[in-house]
Amino acid sequence: KTMTENKQEKPKNAFHPSSWPYLDEKQYKDVCRQAHIQCNNELHDEKKVKDFLSGTTAISVGFHAGRMTVSNVGDSRAVLGYRVGGVGLEGTPAEEEKKEISSEGDSELVDATGVKYEPGSIIAIPLSDDQTPYRRDERKRLEKAGARIRTIDQLEGRKPIDENVDDFNLGVDIDEEGDMPRVYCQDHDYPGTAFSRSLGDSIAEDIGVNGEPEILTKRVTKGDEILVIASDGVFEFLTNQRMIDICAACDDPLHACTKLLEASYEQWLNYELRTDDITCIVLFLQSGKADDVAEVSRIM
Repeated sequence: KTMTENKQEKPKNAFHPSSWPYLDEKQYKDVCRQAHIQCNNELHDEKKVKDFLSGTTAISVGFHAGRMTVSNVGDSRAVLGYRVGGVGLEGTPAEEEKKEISSEGDSELVDATGVKYEPGSIIAIPLSDDQTPYRRDERKRLEKAGARIRTIDQLEGRKPIDENVDDFNLGVDIDEEGDMPRVYCQDHDYPGTAFSRSLGDSIAEDIGVNGEPEILTKRVTKGDEILVIASDGVFEFLTNQRMIDICAACDDPLHACTKLLEASYEQWLNYELRTDDITCIVLFLQSGKADDVAEVSRIM
């Protein structure tokens, strides 16, 4: 046989994604959870990995059966840029399109103050909730596991100890002081993590900093235009909406990544003499599926 004939001939039982069965939402979430737990366990079991005061946060987005599934461990973040009305990246909608947008009911979307979003505007929707001691539910879980929650100033005696740390709306508010609550052992001044979940840290895990992911699923629809997945350093001084606005003004995902990192780097130098890790992935999405206003409202 010629080389061309050999290339065209497919072996029996060829390994091809088109033949794979789709998982339902619950099955896919279960797989994601098991993957994180197994990864965490293998990091502990692998002798070459030094998991004492080590570890990493992790965020991922899987696309499967028309859905996006976000798995989060720690304080990295996924943010969706959602076009109200699903107009598309072309720009301002024509009058006929505006009528269609209005009929779809996206005008029902409102912000935190109850004001309706303008049809055609692009809004930032967090697809993950930072797991940090700022969250009341995470603080309670950590303290139940034996952790102390302190800022550095509290730990070093410069500020009085206050067990009732104010909830902080991460993604909307910017922590300009930079002295966030951290997780410590009862009798030691470590590990001092600013996040409440991670993979591969045996010491922190003993006081509740575990690898259990929080998972969110959303159907991909035409209003979903931009997806940003980034480490905590990127949004330390940038709000979710600011990140989406930067991306929306760019020509392509690479351009958006570059602009995001430049903006983050500039803000770090405005507040600090250093920078944290600033790593990001940007996707521009396209879908013909109709928007589900109820689902968008739920995840907002």
